[in-house]
Amino acid sequence: MARLLSFLFIIFLPFIFPGQIHAHAFGQLYNLPVPFWLYLYGGAAAIIVSFLVIGYFFNKDSNLEKYPTVNLSKLGLFSTLTKPWFVGFLKLASVFLLFLTIACGLVGENNPTVNFNMTFFWVIFVLGFAYFVAIFGDLWTIVNPWKVLTDFIEKAFGKNLVGIIKYPKLLGYLPAFTFYFLFIWLELFGQTMPFSLSVVLLIYTLANAFGVVLIGRENWFKYCEFFSVFFRILGKISAVEARGGRFYLRVPFVGLLGGRADNFGLVIFILFMLSSTAFDGFKSTAVGAAAVRILVSFTGIFLGQGSFLAVQTAGVLGLLLSPLIFLYLYLMLLAFAKVLSGSTQPLKELALDFAFSLIPIAFVYNVAHYYTLILTEGWNMIRIISDPFGFGWNLFGTSGLATNPLIVSANIGWHLQVGIILVGHIAGVYLAHLVALRVFPSRKKALMSQLPMLVLMVMYTMIGLWILAQPIVGG
Repeated sequence: MARLLSFLFIIFLPFIFPGQIHAHAFGQLYNLPVPFWLYLYGGAAAIIVSFLVIGYFFNKDSNLEKYPTVNLSKLGLFSTLTKPWFVGFLKLASVFLLFLTIACGLVGENNPTVNFNMTFFWVIFVLGFAYFVAIFGDLWTIVNPWKVLTDFIEKAFGKNLVGIIKYPKLLGYLPAFTFYFLFIWLELFGQTMPFSLSVVLLIYTLANAFGVVLIGRENWFKYCEFFSVFFRILGKISAVEARGGRFYLRVPFVGLLGGRADNFGLVIFILFMLSSTAFDGFKSTAVGAAAVRILVSFTGIFLGQGSFLAVQTAGVLGLLLSPLIFLYLYLMLLAFAKVLSGSTQPLKELALDFAFSLIPIAFVYNVAHYYTLILTEGWNMIRIISDPFGFGWNLFGTSGLATNPLIVSANIGWHLQVGIILVGHIAGVYLAHLVALRVFPSRKKALMSQLPMLVLMVMYTMIGLWILAQPIVGG
């Protein structure tokens, strides 16, 4: 343990600096009440102490598969969710919102501040609904509009869409990852406007239709439709569990213990959930901006210095590198875990076993970076809903209402971010330890295997806090 602490001390040396930070997501200059390095060491200490406590109290005799639950099925919304009419209403509402989002961009004002589709898609759906799923479960599997449309077509023709060709299992989740990568590129570099966003959604709708016909409904929505994969992953975090037509309250994150990644492509997908958020934050820091300039100079050699294509290509390269860097760290420390535990299990199998322990980290990092957008931009829906096309309508009498954003002070925001990140990493340590108890033959080997994983969790925490503490210099 002394060697581990010495190693962590060396890692943290570059981060030791007091003074002012910008509270990255808030853009406000803020003087920390204590030097920044104390937050780093405090965060590391919290994770290490959590590791020691978890390692002491949880052993091989612990029942890892059973956990307390409370039946919610007769309460309020959960009771209503069991009613077929309400489920049908949610499905119709989902399809309507998809078509409305597309229509608003195609025929409405091409102004992101007044058009319904930009605020609804990027803030309410991409962020708000994702957080809803993480709390209440994977509602997307029911209301997915592309799946609803598929169900409608199957019923209309009285035939199940099983596909023209057999899905190549070798592809795994590669199609979903590809769509996810393109989605993040669109978010970070696409400079979307209402019209272009609607065109993208229309193309994606056609891609879903083609995919379902080509490889079948089941395979498409399991391996290819990336929102289905994304929300299915987040739903495992949820404190609400749907089982046997009923809803149960359970301990948050415990749903991640019910299995493991079934394909290495899913490991890459999970790592990209984490790395894409980190990349978005990093590229806006001074160090990140300098790295981007180097990439732009490199691509400019082949595509023309300062050209639009060179800039976009540099962004793609940086985005591609982000999951590869995180994958390298993950596999390297798993290899150390394999050596320390004396395990004969292949490294790929260990990567599949421990992948779900990274999901809480990916989620909390996303929340820490982006939750303020819901507070500042989400309120605009109150105004926009009365005039979704930007034509000057006032359907619900709210278009003239002032929607002042809810501004979180840098002090509160920074400490919320620190707390959110620590909760996610401690949950990751807890899950990784329980997985180790299941994977390795003895408690001692399980504990030894978790030392490298502990280093990984601490490194992720430090990187996350450092990025959040940096002033935004671009992007």
